[in-house]
Amino acid sequence: MSDTLTLKDEAGRTLACELVTELEIDGAQYGLVVPQATPVRLMAWEAADDEDGNGEEEDTLLADLDDEEIERVFQTARAVLAEQDLKLVDSAYLLIVEGDIPNADEAEFYSIADDEDNEEEEEYQLLEEFFFEDRRYGIFTPLDPVMLFVELPAEGEPRVLEPEETARLMPNFEEALLDLAE
Repeated sequence: MSDTLTLKDEAGRTLACELVTELEIDGAQYGLVVPQATPVRLMAWEAADDEDGNGEEEDTLLADLDDEEIERVFQTARAVLAEQDLKLVDSAYLLIVEGDIPNADEAEFYSIADDEDNEEEEEYQLLEEFFFEDRRYGIFTPLDPVMLFVELPAEGEPRVLEPEETARLMPNFEEALLDLAE
């Protein structure tokens, strides 16, 4: 199965995705989709406090940006990527890049956790870095595919599940995916 569908958020932005599989759980239809464009993550470097409470340049952390900060640095990030013939797009649910992603050197890979409490890290490729108002930012793309669970109503448009819904339904998704694999 390889259908495409377009997800739309409340702001009217869209995201074209490939429908990897459909799952029926408790009479409702769900799908697992993968964006057709390359997802990216904008992050900022922050100095980590040492035992004395002083931030040291060698001890830096990567921090996610809130929506307001993404909006402030978006045009600069877009201009930096345009120098590599890449186009940064603020699509529904994700920032994406259109264009051919360059091959990276080993030094350009980072292991990044989803949040401070998450010990599981994912591998990212640094596409570009830039400074905005004396702060250092990076544009990263995940090495593993980004997958989203969506609800596929009989009538109406597909809807990306909220994180709480995905977490609640995850055991059902895992069981349904194992059944499909057999």
